[in-house]
Amino acid sequence: MKAAVYRGPGRLVVEEVPRPEPGPGEMVVHIEASGICGTDIKKIQKGLGTPPRIFGHEMAGTVSALGAGVTRFREGDRVALHHHIPCRRCFYCAEGAYAQCEHYKRNGTTAGFEPAGGGYAEYVKALDWIVEEGAIPVPDGVLAEEAAFVEPVNTCVKAVKRAGLRPGQSTLVVGQGAIGLLLTQLCRWSGTEPIVTDPLPDRREMALRLGAAAALPAGDGVPAEVRRLTGRGADVAFVAALGTAPLRQAIDAVRPAGRIVVFAATSPGEIAEVDFGALCAAEKELWTSYSASVDVQDLAARLVFGREVHVRELISHRFPLEEAAQAVDLAARPGPGVLKVMLRPGP
Repeated sequence: MKAAVYRGPGRLVVEEVPRPEPGPGEMVVHIEASGICGTDIKKIQKGLGTPPRIFGHEMAGTVSALGAGVTRFREGDRVALHHHIPCRRCFYCAEGAYAQCEHYKRNGTTAGFEPAGGGYAEYVKALDWIVEEGAIPVPDGVLAEEAAFVEPVNTCVKAVKRAGLRPGQSTLVVGQGAIGLLLTQLCRWSGTEPIVTDPLPDRREMALRLGAAAALPAGDGVPAEVRRLTGRGADVAFVAALGTAPLRQAIDAVRPAGRIVVFAATSPGEIAEVDFGALCAAEKELWTSYSASVDVQDLAARLVFGREVHVRELISHRFPLEEAAQAVDLAARPGPGVLKVMLRPGP
């Protein structure tokens, strides 16, 4: 089969590799859609994993082969796959901090080499614990490229739940890439009035179409405008962009005793300056949220499959697997007209 293989920092090469075969309790899925995630872009560009690896963890397709003992699925079933599932038995699972569980950190889907997701390939193998708890049946009428959003939507639902949003609150989402636009929709779904900010006009326009109450150009004037619109500042802000400036916008725009949730930072070295004096004196809370949660797995799938969260509108580009390197390069340097970039390994 064909796969886009990570061969070192900045190197993604389409090669012929062995098609995975399922062992007991495992299954092989023919990948029909795989989203390019910022986390995998960082791994490829920064060389955060030892090559060779096959990345890609936002994926959906059709079951093509089953190992002995698999009863949940049949060949031909359509599924979306998660790549991490916690043990549910350790200290961190008891705390609900699933992403810190050592078993959760083990990647459960692979197209070969060290398990690393495997969605950038024609076929991927789901290991037994993913088959049992991390494979989501996809209903008729839902496209594979929609189903591939189940995992990223899950991460955003987790962040929104973690923030403790209440109906009637005001929210700010800094950054309106694909993740920011998902957060904006979920803020509206939670009953809040989302204000958004982004430097790109087309992203601000998209945010308004998807439920934002106001869309502001990024810049120093954002906090004052948020205070004008809300009366005292946003109750909760989500930071879906990297760097000091987006974080400072969020901190300054949140009311005293409000909450800031940092979402976009996922690898070491993503540094931003914070004025802790301003945070502490105003009793503002700085929170983080990372990865998915099994607690919201069914909810995230329902939101995607029922189109309560719009995901197809976020896909700006579709590439065949043979052009995976170009797709990753485009996704890594987003500009006007670029949102979610999708690989289509299958028909």
